[in-house]
Amino acid sequence: MKTGLVIIFVFGLMQALWAAQVDVVNKELLVLPGQNATFLCRVGVALQYCRIELPGGRTFNLNKQLPSNSEVSYYGNGLDAGQCGVNIHQVTEKDNGAVKCTLGIPSETAESVGTMSLIVAKAPKQPELDLSRGTDSLRVYKINDVLEASCIVRDGRPVANISWYLDDEPIDNMALRMPTVIDLAKENLQSTVQNFSRVLQPIDNGRFLRCVAFHPAYPGGHSETKRQLDVKFPPLPIEDPIDKFGYQIGKVGLINITIEANPKPRIEWTVGGQLIKEGSTDNTGRIEAEAIRDLERGRYEANLRLAAVTKQDTEVEYILTAYNDQGSQTYRIKISTSPEPEGFKKFFRQKIYGVELGVGAIVGVVVLVLFIILLVSILIFAKMTGRWCFTGGSDTRHFGESDTESADVRPRETKTPNKLTSLFKKNKDQVASENELKPKLMKNEEKNLQEQPNVPEGDERALVYAELDLVRANMVPVVKNDDEKTEYAEIVYTPSDEGKESPKK
Repeated sequence: MKTGLVIIFVFGLMQALWAAQVDVVNKELLVLPGQNATFLCRVGVALQYCRIELPGGRTFNLNKQLPSNSEVSYYGNGLDAGQCGVNIHQVTEKDNGAVKCTLGIPSETAESVGTMSLIVAKAPKQPELDLSRGTDSLRVYKINDVLEASCIVRDGRPVANISWYLDDEPIDNMALRMPTVIDLAKENLQSTVQNFSRVLQPIDNGRFLRCVAFHPAYPGGHSETKRQLDVKFPPLPIEDPIDKFGYQIGKVGLINITIEANPKPRIEWTVGGQLIKEGSTDNTGRIEAEAIRDLERGRYEANLRLAAVTKQDTEVEYILTAYNDQGSQTYRIKISTSPEPEGFKKFFRQKIYGVELGVGAIVGVVVLVLFIILLVSILIFAKMTGRWCFTGGSDTRHFGESDTESADVRPRETKTPNKLTSLFKKNKDQVASENELKPKLMKNEEKNLQEQPNVPEGDERALVYAELDLVRANMVPVVKNDDEKTEYAEIVYTPSDEGKESPKK
């Protein structure tokens, strides 16, 4: 008995191996209800029959000569060409599943089978967006609160794809977690869930968090659910002081400031020490504080109207105070009749988290840049001229020293520091050219002759002048000016008491 079962199993396996391999065109196909769908199975030999089995156990024997019915028809070039295909005229929910083609080949005892997957799309439910609770209450948040959001799209075929947006700005995938797919095997439906996390900032207030699901069965291909974020924060700072330009003496002047805050702030103005409440005027009736105006999404406009601008108005500082339950902020405004400067200020001004770089900061940056340029210039000058920290060691021979000074081994007296005015003084200790040395040398020789005492020629008391060059023999002599020091060695012979001359240094 066991031997017979083994023989049958081996025989069936050999039949399966010997059966012709079926090439399936469109192994998987996604269609919408009401559309048609086609599948094709083919082999390299002629077929004896072609049998198609649809989901639900419906079986059809098809060939090119048979007329089509209301549900299906033959698809292909005929059984002689080895093709067995089906065309489903209008797909319905009951057609979702596996489609099987069974091919009978006259030369083979085993049937050849091919399988295809037909997916009839079903639109999932509307996306569901769930938000975490805020610090104080449901769906009301504060700055730096962590928003946890979850979007689920239920019961779709196939599974829907989810994308996140803040208004129209796509949310980076780094802030998103991998979606989770839940299969409902009984109805062959799928649900998908994805979570999102974000630390809230003032810029998020009033923006719409959108969960968008994409699916071919949705009208238009997508469906979305969105929630507007309510983030509370105190009035944000602006540049200080705020400069306003272009006012004209004798004409109406309007000072307007845009405040970012949530919830709506209350405001009050202080002009020349006088407090002006919102919606009231000063004691002269000339200055009016208008009611704050809502610009939506946490932006408000505060206006102070001057009936006629005077010169004194341009010398006063206007102080605006805005406050809500989250905090307060003070703004200082100055007005001017000068036109608003373009270019320089506009180039350096930039807005970072709602705060602009003010004029004072601009001036500080410019001064710092100029100081760095000056410092670099001084260091370059010192390097080129060998001054200060760039001065050589004691064994360095300086240009401009006379040979006798270089040969002097006596300790030098400490020189006084150079004055600031000598920084830019032209260095005189440069080797003169040969053409310049000759007239200067002749002039100095004449001067030395005039200063010497009238000593007869050949007299031993004559002055002897000598310079010793210890560096090199071909060095060009350096001529010193009258105000520069030069050391000499003189040997003078004077008569002794006995009438003899003895050397004296």
